[in-house]
Order: sequence, then structure tokens, then C-alpha cells
Amino acid sequence: MKLSTPNSIWRTAAILGLLGILTRLPFQSQILSEHDAANFALALTDFDVRLHQPHPPGTFVFLIFLGRLFNLFVHDANQSLVAVNILASGIAAAATFVLSASWFGRSVAWVSGLLMLSSPLVWFYGEVALSYMLEYAWVLLLAIACFRLRLGDKIAFFVAAVMMGLAGGIRPNTPVFLFPLWSIAVALGMRERKYSWRQLILALLLMAGGVALWAVPMVAMSGGVTAYWQAIGMWLDRHLEDVDNIWGMLNNAIALLKALLFCVGLGFFPLLWVLGKERKSILSRVKQDWRVQTLILWIAPGAAYLIFIHFQRQGHTFTIMPAFVLLGGFAIGRCGQYLARLHRPVGIIIAAIVISCNSLFFLLGPGELRTWTKIRQHDSFVKERVEAIRDRFPASQTVVLTRGRYARILNFYLDDYQETSLSHRLQTTPTVLPLKSGP
Repeated sequence: MKLSTPNSIWRTAAILGLLGILTRLPFQSQILSEHDAANFALALTDFDVRLHQPHPPGTFVFLIFLGRLFNLFVHDANQSLVAVNILASGIAAAATFVLSASWFGRSVAWVSGLLMLSSPLVWFYGEVALSYMLEYAWVLLLAIACFRLRLGDKIAFFVAAVMMGLAGGIRPNTPVFLFPLWSIAVALGMRERKYSWRQLILALLLMAGGVALWAVPMVAMSGGVTAYWQAIGMWLDRHLEDVDNIWGMLNNAIALLKALLFCVGLGFFPLLWVLGKERKSILSRVKQDWRVQTLILWIAPGAAYLIFIHFQRQGHTFTIMPAFVLLGGFAIGRCGQYLARLHRPVGIIIAAIVISCNSLFFLLGPGELRTWTKIRQHDSFVKERVEAIRDRFPASQTVVLTRGRYARILNFYLDDYQETSLSHRLQTTPTVLPLKSGP
């Protein structure tokens, strides 16, 4: 495969990137969407993992720093964080096109890019103040770098190392799930003498530098190494003990399947058909086709973790969902080729149906799912209650209690109605209870 990318590919990628930004702008959430979003918003002014600002393990440093940059101009925490995700949506659309074009050609790349932009799940997380969309974009860029370094691109070799180091500052799982892809790409490149040991050492030093750029400030702002480690202890225990029986694994597998269906939408059915029809051809390519190997190394570690260890939200799948979107675009293109003898533009028709239905589902779907309806209903729900409380109850005489996904939102919108000993407001100084006297 050629290492050079034609200028026309970059121009088209830029068009899709701009389309990704423009399609997100009208549908932004106006209110922090849930507990974790409030953690991020509070971290814009005071980053401290001990206070769950952001929540443990706190490795969302670049989301917070970018949010702070936007907040210099926007002066709204939610809008600043959403702006980061809108920008990430545009980058992800462009990266999807570039990677798909290098693998499958431009026509499939168009389908893959539009499939990503119309994905209800991707669209939803591009409109709220959470960390998943930034990971989605970073994963695609890192996959491009890993794919190219395997082919002998020395610039990609060093870029991929830096990006692997920085990935931990996006989300904690990103470098863990993608490390097998990077390490095997590097090992194969070294075996074929595409890179020297000196270059590998330099790449590892660059990776370490990338880690330091987010880890050092994160730990420093959280009170130092000892304080930070104590803060994440409970988080580590909870994640390692999330699944402890076969039923938990089965539930996670079903949840992963639902997330896949919600991500690629109607594209799930062409994907299922093509994978079944071409399974022998795909298996025969595993040993010699780096594209197939990349997809396996990309998907398998993340899927295994989600099924066997920890899976709570559909956004947790965003390390692997970009690969399925690429496969979905490929599958739609293959369906068009199979059915072309019946009607020449059938591939265009299938793509148009999938993309239109996916978009309509996000825009008009029920509020119980991750749709624009859900965003609007949540915004109205919180706004009405915050305004009613402020209009009717004085802060000096009122404490507001809540739980679940709204618990920390009150810390942001009704901070003066909170009491540390009664609410989810956290502090670094521990509360000491009096010793019990008597029997």
C-alpha cells in the first residue's frame, strides 16, 4: 500500500470534518448531562481527583485543559466541554474518511464518514459534556498512525509513540486497549528492519514524555502521589470486581451488542450479512492482511475487557466502535457490489437509507434512549427545578438533596444549597465522627 495520501483525500476529509462540526452545533445540550459531566465542569475551576473533580482515576486531563481554553471565551462550563466534543466530532469524521479511503477506497470512505456522522450513539456523545467523543477521535488518529508505522512510515513511528503516551490523558482505557496494536506493529516493523533500536529507544522516550505531560500535572493538582493513590483506591477495587460470574459476563455481552446496534444503526444488518458471507475470505487474510490484523488487535482487547471485567455505559465502547463504523461502511459498499447486477446504484440507495434512518432516529427517537429528545428533556427537567428552587426557597435556610445521575449536578447549579455533611459535595479534609461512649 502507498504511504502517501493524495491531496484530494485531505480536502474531502476536511469537508467531512466541517460537516461534523456544523451538524452538531444546533443540537448541543444546554445543561450538564449527568454526574460525571458535573465532575468535569467543577474541574474546570478546581482540578482535584480527591474531590472527584474529575472523578477517579482523573485521567481526563486534556478534556479539562481544552475545556478551560474554550471557557476563556464561552464562560459556560457545559458549553465549553461540549465545544471540545463538537471539535472532536469533526476530527473523527475526517479521520474516518482518511483511514477508510486508505483501506477500502473513496466511495466506501464516504459511506463510513457519513455513517459515523449519522450514528445515534456518536451523535449523542458529541452533544454532551462527557469524555467519550474525544476518545473516539483520538483512537482513530492513533489507529492511522499504527497502521502507517507498520508499513514503514518513520514519521508515523514517532507520532504513534507520542500519541500512545498522551492517550492516557484522554481516558484511562485508551492506551491499555490499544497497546497491543501499537506494540505488535512496532515488533513487526523491527523484525523487518524498518526501524533501528536507536529509533525505538527514542520512540519510547517520546512516549514517556507524552505520559508525563498529563500524569505530572494530574498528580500535582491532586495533592501528590500518596494522596492521589488513596483517592483512586476505591475506583480500582470497584472496576476489578465488577463482573464475578457467568451471568454478569452474559449481560455485558448483550449490552455490548446493543451498543453496537445503536452505534451503526441499520448498518448493523449489512455488517452481519457480509461478515457471515465472507467469513472464510476474512479468516484466510488474517495472516497476511495488515488491515484485518489491525481490526482484530483494535477490537479484541477492548471487547474482552468490556465483557469480562467492566462495562457500565455505552460510551465505554468508544475505544472499539470506530472500527465497527469502518466495517459498517465496508459492509454497505460490499452489499452494493453484490446487488449491482440487479440495479446499478443500489449501493447508493442502501447507504442513503441507512444514513437517513440513523439520523432520523437520533433527531426524533424516544427520550428513553440516547437521542436529541433525551437531551432536550433533560435540559428542561433540570432547568425547571433549579429555577423553581431559587424562586421559592432561600439558600440560607434550605439544603437540597438528590441522588443518582443528578447528585453532583446540584453541586454545580445549586452550590449554595449544599451542605458537605448531607450532600455529595466533597472536601479534602475528612469528617471525624465522635467516638461512641458507653456499651
